[in-house]
Amino acid sequence: MSERITLTLRAALIRPLGAECISADRFADLSEQEIGALELWDGHASVALGDVFAIRGDHSSSVTIEGDLAHLDGVGTAMRGGEIAIAGSVGGGVGARMSGGAIRIAGNAGDDAGIAMAGGLLAIAGSAGDRAGAALPGASKGMTGGEIIVRGGVGRDAGSRMRRGTLFCASVGEGAGTAMIAGNIIVAGDLGDGAGLGNKRGSILALGNVRVPPTYAYACTYRPPHVSLMLLSLRARHELLVNDEHVHGLYQRYSGDLADIGKGEILEWRSM
Repeated sequence: MSERITLTLRAALIRPLGAECISADRFADLSEQEIGALELWDGHASVALGDVFAIRGDHSSSVTIEGDLAHLDGVGTAMRGGEIAIAGSVGGGVGARMSGGAIRIAGNAGDDAGIAMAGGLLAIAGSAGDRAGAALPGASKGMTGGEIIVRGGVGRDAGSRMRRGTLFCASVGEGAGTAMIAGNIIVAGDLGDGAGLGNKRGSILALGNVRVPPTYAYACTYRPPHVSLMLLSLRARHELLVNDEHVHGLYQRYSGDLADIGKGEILEWRSM
């Protein structure tokens, strides 16, 4: 039994590989030989994980992956526990359907990061692509729990159909929180157009610029106590650069989407 399993890429990937088999909780029960025999998918063909990665360690739920992984998709799919540390960037679908544990990425992540996530932590030091924390195609619910922390920006449709959980990012593209059912989206910078369209009960916290949709109505300006508690907790646990002005500031509350049931909100920071 090893303290940690390390996967080191043998050669640069020239096309996408599906790596749904790489999951920290799964590795905890496997020997080095069994890990090496797991299958990565190159289109409709498979390749042994050991042919792509050099493997050190076994029977551990702590995993480090090294190399240029921008073409490696699906890492941590359906993970239920343990920890994966990715030394650089990674491809699409990282943390898809994960329900526990932690995935920490030192670089960027591709599209669909944390899609249909149900629990755990997905922490991305760089940026993420489209549909972070969103729903699988055709699904009625997206993210249902856990936290996605992106220190950079994310693309379009982040948090689409979110049911529970928290998504924090530096900025976000168009359509953030589309058809949210509940949950929290916190954006430190600017939001793209169409934020919160179809929102039912979700909360979008805009610390930067936001164009509030016309289907939202101004309700009041106040200091929401739950925002202070949420931001203080995120800052303490993830060392986020959240200013005291945001923690203790005034927010304009807009209720919406009034084209739906109208019980959601956009909270726009104004001042101390």
